[in-house]
Amino acid sequence: MIIEINPLDTLFFRDGKPFTMGEDIWTNSIFPPHPSVIYGALRTAYFAAHINELEKANEEDDPTKGLKIKGIYLKISNKIYFPLPQDCVKKKDGKEGESFVLLPSSAEEFISNYPKLDKILTSSNNKVENIQNAVLSKSTFEEYLNGKTDNVYYLKIDNYIINEPKIGIARSSKTHSSKEGMLYRVDMKRFENKKEEKMSIVIDFDGPDLPKKGVMKLGGEGKAVKYNNYEGENININFPKFKEDATQFKIVLTTPAIFKSGWLPEWIDEKTLVGEFNGLKIKLLTAAIGKPIHIGGFDMKEKKPKPMFKAVPAGSVYYFELINGNIDEVKNTFHQKAISDIYPKQGFGITYVGNVKNA
Repeated sequence: MIIEINPLDTLFFRDGKPFTMGEDIWTNSIFPPHPSVIYGALRTAYFAAHINELEKANEEDDPTKGLKIKGIYLKISNKIYFPLPQDCVKKKDGKEGESFVLLPSSAEEFISNYPKLDKILTSSNNKVENIQNAVLSKSTFEEYLNGKTDNVYYLKIDNYIINEPKIGIARSSKTHSSKEGMLYRVDMKRFENKKEEKMSIVIDFDGPDLPKKGVMKLGGEGKAVKYNNYEGENININFPKFKEDATQFKIVLTTPAIFKSGWLPEWIDEKTLVGEFNGLKIKLLTAAIGKPIHIGGFDMKEKKPKPMFKAVPAGSVYYFELINGNIDEVKNTFHQKAISDIYPKQGFGITYVGNVKNA
């Protein structure tokens, strides 16, 4: 089932930073929300529509046990968008909206405290900078996966968000009067711009179906959003074309991934950088990885916070070389698959395969 979620009001999605009124006065908002937030909202929406099954939640016969998120996308002006890959950069002081792809070259003279990588990502332009909070249209993302390296045009998410911070103060549960020193500010956001161009979230998932349209709660404060069956642009990404003798490929994370070994998937040896996944033996050549993000949450059943994990952010890119296997096996293993060591069913670690062009 594929649904489109449209906010009815401002929304707030907390980052992983602890927040305690009286100690902190500002709590940051992130966007897009983590997959776990979407996963929880879908489960809640199902039980709201099937209230007689609520007692089965988190039990052996939980009807949402088969819920699996297959894709999370942004929709802007009737087009589907994907996170900008981390190996896309722009020239320092260059034109906004235009990026190019770094190319892997030999790392023989590269010194680092990381495991020895065969390649590093470089550019003939000495002055480049990373791009934050940006997305590619579906057509541009497909071109990128097929090996396009220049004129990779992106949009900034911030251009489709209006900040509407909210100030509040905690009140006593007994007297309902305000508490001294409990002033706080919440970073609420409205997902449209001054031209009234709106941004929505599209979710592709398997599992129990929801009604074709309805209302669900999403994000902090349980704000209402409406959803309906998605009927827009096709969201599937075709597998890129490879040469018959191709041995190198890259994978792009379109959602954050939680790996037990930090930035490396659990199945990759930290010393040799060789790993085997679903029978495919490959070696990590290099990577472009963003700053780690924190994934937490609250366990409603146990009534306590969930473990906090450091996750590799969406847009991170890993370059590999085949040792055993072929490109068809790469497609079946990595293209539009969730490879996160933790919470893959919730939509963490969804990857797409791309072509590699060397410097």
